[in-house]
Amino acid sequence: MTDNSSTTSSSLASSLGQVVYAKIRQSILSGYYRPGQRLTEIALAEEMQASRTPVVNALKALTEQGLVRYEPNRGYWVREFHLGEVLEAYEIRASLEGLACRQAAEKGVSRQTLESLDECIRVGRDITRGPELVPQEHAAYQQMNVRFHNAIVDACGNQLLPGFIRKSHELPLASDRVVMWKTVEIVRRSHDDHVRILDAIRNRQSGRAEMLMREHIYEAGQVIARHWPELRARAHLTDPSRDQDLASTGEKL
Repeated sequence: MTDNSSTTSSSLASSLGQVVYAKIRQSILSGYYRPGQRLTEIALAEEMQASRTPVVNALKALTEQGLVRYEPNRGYWVREFHLGEVLEAYEIRASLEGLACRQAAEKGVSRQTLESLDECIRVGRDITRGPELVPQEHAAYQQMNVRFHNAIVDACGNQLLPGFIRKSHELPLASDRVVMWKTVEIVRRSHDDHVRILDAIRNRQSGRAEMLMREHIYEAGQVIARHWPELRARAHLTDPSRDQDLASTGEKL
């Protein structure tokens, strides 16, 4: 389920422009840059190790998409979304990814896909087996999480569904690149969901697979809701990207 989002800005034609745009966009969707956070051209250019030109072009493109807002004399900042909007996105994701999971189970998945999913389970098991989360393993879990969900969507056999699913991720904190790295219980619940989902797919239990995926994503939204005040408060910290106990860049709950 690769991200093929287009932009109306022709200034993103260069490879560097595309890289800067993609990095900023994913950082917004994942919650690394939090709702309400100011995005200054100089700071972003330093972080991206790029000149200000591709950064400005990326910010303009993201403003067109509605992820960033701009006002003269104030600059750019990450658009703030209401919790209700985020939960609606999770509801849509639950329905669409549940359907993808059902279709994958109905049609059966390849041996290669099963091996990839088994590897994801192994990674998740190793990371969640201890009594506490290890900050350095956050990115590895996020990346595994995206691989797990993408593999199922890619295996559903429906040519249109992946595009609709990608669209449902395009709201900050509703992306499958968000993992609440707060307690081992939260992450272990997510891992245990993966184990049950894979078992249903392997055994061609399509109805069970759909139900499990829908519940998995629904609960992810509820975790966001339970921590929403904390997430909102941290959006206004001077340097929120340094907080490692909440959602940050990586590649799902």
